[in-house]
Amino acid sequence: MIPPTNSINPNSIRQRFLPLLPWPWELIPLLAVFGRLYRQTMPPGISSWIIEGWDSAMLQVTGSTWGIPHSPGYPLYTMLSNIFVRLIGWAPGMADTSVVWRVSFWSTFTSLLTLLYVYLIVEKLARNRIIAVTTCAILGVSFIFWRGAIMAEVYSLNALIFAMTYWLALVWDGDRRKRWLILLGLVLGAGVVHHRTAFILPPTIALWVLFRKEKKQPDRSSRLNPPPRWKIVLPRWAILVGFSLLPLLAYLYLPWAAQNRVGQTWLYADTSDWNTFWFVVLTREWWGLIQIPNAPFTWLKELSTLFFQQSNQITIGGVVAGVVGLLVSKRYFWLFAPPFFTLTFFGVVYKVADLDSMLIPLTLTLCIGLGILTGFLIRRLVHWAIISIRDRDQALRGDKWLSTAIRITFSIVFAIGIYLLFRPLAEANYQAVDLSADWQAEDLVEEVVAIAQAGAPLTIIGQDNSVLPDFIYAKVVLDQPVEPLSTTALSRMPEAASIALLQSRFQQGRRVFVDIETIDLGFIPWLTRAVKTEQIFLAPTGHPFLWELLPRPMSNILPENETWTQAPLGQFLDGQASVIAYHERIIRKRTGCFLRLTLFWRVEQPLEEDYFVAVQPLGGETVLDKNDHLALMRGYLPTSQIQLGEIVRDEVDMLIRQPAALPGVRLVINLFQVQGDQYPTFGEMILPITVEPGGCK
Repeated sequence: MIPPTNSINPNSIRQRFLPLLPWPWELIPLLAVFGRLYRQTMPPGISSWIIEGWDSAMLQVTGSTWGIPHSPGYPLYTMLSNIFVRLIGWAPGMADTSVVWRVSFWSTFTSLLTLLYVYLIVEKLARNRIIAVTTCAILGVSFIFWRGAIMAEVYSLNALIFAMTYWLALVWDGDRRKRWLILLGLVLGAGVVHHRTAFILPPTIALWVLFRKEKKQPDRSSRLNPPPRWKIVLPRWAILVGFSLLPLLAYLYLPWAAQNRVGQTWLYADTSDWNTFWFVVLTREWWGLIQIPNAPFTWLKELSTLFFQQSNQITIGGVVAGVVGLLVSKRYFWLFAPPFFTLTFFGVVYKVADLDSMLIPLTLTLCIGLGILTGFLIRRLVHWAIISIRDRDQALRGDKWLSTAIRITFSIVFAIGIYLLFRPLAEANYQAVDLSADWQAEDLVEEVVAIAQAGAPLTIIGQDNSVLPDFIYAKVVLDQPVEPLSTTALSRMPEAASIALLQSRFQQGRRVFVDIETIDLGFIPWLTRAVKTEQIFLAPTGHPFLWELLPRPMSNILPENETWTQAPLGQFLDGQASVIAYHERIIRKRTGCFLRLTLFWRVEQPLEEDYFVAVQPLGGETVLDKNDHLALMRGYLPTSQIQLGEIVRDEVDMLIRQPAALPGVRLVINLFQVQGDQYPTFGEMILPITVEPGGCK
């Protein structure tokens, strides 16, 4: 019988959608949620030195300007991040983002890929998509993984290499074609090039290939006369070794950058010299950080510390379940156990500040073990429930939907329990890891740009492990006339050579600045002594961390490379000190438009006391507001240290509240002292504001 033409086949829609059901659709909302979460908590620009020391800012510079970071040089990370920075700039809405922010976003991208591969691994081993999503969520909200996902650091790419290795090993186990071994070899080589913790992966995969049994052959003769085991294993090892050597060519980047990027970006060392090259590649400066415990009690103490460090990431229950899951993984033991035990050993013997970040692969492996154990337990519970139900109800014995419904129910209950357990931890981690308000480095860079725009070329001394990358960023990326000098490099030079270098900068008419901690902590002993003995004058600037070095005797003439205006006659302290010139200009910062007033003070007679400077708007109390740090009172002026005839610069930034009304405002300048509850002033000068605040909103 022919069905009517207007009838609808009830199976047609179902048949169209059935092939789509196995697709991991749940990955879309999972990655979208974590992508949004990570982007919300990322640093807004160049990272501050208060987080992870200097590494993040340094990697932001090298990852966007083809530089050389510290040992082991990270050539793969540097090349991939530079390529990513340029490609992501073409994406909609990304063209206006700073290149250093894109390097941080590279960590976010690799972390999301890591979650994707962890999902695929757990879904394959646990045979449960809900458990796979839940496991990814546990890893994604752990503190060290989250922190690695939002900062320019090498650890997120390292975690991705571990996850890809696990996944490719599982894929090869089900499909023994050579293509998977080729990909495995390339990933193993990338791990060796990238991070030293990945050195465990090649022997792990070698054991995996050795111990995995061959699938049953359909050919009876092959089953009866199998080839010797070594004839199967050795060709596979040869493929792995051969293709793992290809990524080692990435090390050629180091001598190339050392020869072609001098003076253009951050260079940790001259790796065009082969002795230095091998020193960097072999990371010899870190060898002394390995300290193997020499007593059982010490081993137990270190293991306990490591256990609680991992517990802070995925809870005590998560760590215990992860270890049990790895131990009961049976046929997958040789894939996950070697990295687990080796990373545990590494966590015990290696003594470095960022060890927790290096152990992200350990947390990842424990999460996979947690997923394996949970999938196993849910399968056993489902089996037990089905047997119990079918023993009681004969009518349900033939229904195939029953096991699926029970499995989904148990999985959802588990996921809800995990959500309730981990939500407080995730909220606490959000508060602890959130760097969205980390503007310190950006503020310092803006200050350097503002100083550089005055006209004089700058030389700035900064610590490698704090602010130096910010100065390099201002020079290389923002194209400012800045010469960054490393405190480490200066301290390692002969004292006479470093003194001569600084004197040459003074003779060239450069303004020389120093990070104040360089003086306070005595990183350059002769410079600290020179400041304390008043051989070099340390002058405050508009930024609390950046001070200006002035040689003694200081200049008695105004700078020739800056535009200044002769000040009207206005004497202070009965003619003992005077403002002889000034200039004003508009400075645009992230917090708004500022009027920068620069005063040039000259001492006419020796002074024994210090004074404070006040700058107040006359007729513009609602037009100008406090500056970044000290309100309108500029603060301390060390007049007692200024010698007869010397000229010292004094700067203040004032926030412009009403740009249109600015030209009619005048500034009143006073010197004053604090005497009990009295504030006597000495002298007064009124300066008209003549600069036009064009473009200020």
